Order: sequence, then structure tokens, then C-alpha cells
Amino acid sequence: MKADLKKKLKALSVKEIVGYAIHSEDVASTYYWTLAKVFDPNDLVKAKFLALSNDEKLHREALLKLHKSMFGSAKYTIPKGLPPFESVADVKTVDSFLEALETGMQNERNACDIYTYLAEQNPKQGKLFRYLAATEQGHYESIKQDYNFFTEEAKDDPSIGKAKLSKVYATPLFLPQGFLK
Repeated sequence: MKADLKKKLKALSVKEIVGYAIHSEDVASTYYWTLAKVFDPNDLVKAKFLALSNDEKLHREALLKLHKSMFGSAKYTIPKGLPPFESVADVKTVDSFLEALETGMQNERNACDIYTYLAEQNPKQGKLFRYLAATEQGHYESIKQDYNFFTEEAKDDPSIGKAKLSKVYATPLFLPQGFLK
């Protein structure tokens, strides 16, 4: 965990950090949903981002239940000063998609660090926070695999990076599997 993030977390209450986590899971779900929409003709890639979006929704629901049990209400506040996150990816080119993946990886690293911190500070809820940290680490690894795959694709042909993503991946590469039909 970066020292700066740990310092910011130490200045906040558990209630504030959980509120931030709830909000960040909501934003992450939207982020991955927008990435899924970019790959409409490519069912396999689309399915992966829809699964990530769904995971984040489930995390949000678990955290809302935890917030209610710990603090008596599902109403949460979002503290200022924690790492920024993106809710919508403006993806038009292969390069902008790669940038969106880099953002996703950073967001997953931050989430993993925050849940690890919460697990250390709250042994009673540690199992949930450790599970969320492990899941976010898995999300990071999954996105990194895609990042590496699409980077390698672009490396073979330098013009691909500047090309419209919808043109490069306009054909349903993975449609024969019949996902999402």
C-alpha cells in the first residue's frame, strides 16, 4: 500500500472508509458496464466486463448490509481526499481502451489496498474485507491479462492504437460461443 493512501485512511473513521468503499464499488460497476458496451459484437470480451460489473454490484450490496449492521443505517457518506476513480470510460480507439484498462487496474489496486487495511483494522469483519481484497486482486489480474493481450495486438500493427476500437474489433470474434444470446 502506498504510504500516502495509508496516511489518508488513518485520518478517517471506519464508517467513512466503508462509505467510500460502497461508493467506489458502485462507480466501478458502472465503469465496467461502459467497457462491456464497447464490445457489443465481441461476446466473450463483453461477458468478462459484465461479470466484473456484476461482481462490483455484489460487493456494494455486501458493504451496504455491513454498514447497516455496524452503524444502524444504510445511509453512508463519501469522504474527500481518497484516490479518484472513473465512472465512465470514454473509449473510442484501441489506445483509449488501453488507458481505460490501466485506470481499471489502478482502481482495483486501490480497492485491494483499502480492503486489506480494513481487514487489519477490523478483525471482527476481517473475513469479509479479506475476501473483498482477494477478489479485487483477482480483478486486477484479469484486467492485466486483457491489457497485455490488447497491447500485444496493437504492437504488431502500430496503426491499430489510433484506430477506432469499433472498427478493429467490429467483427464478432467470439460470437460462435453464443455468449449473451
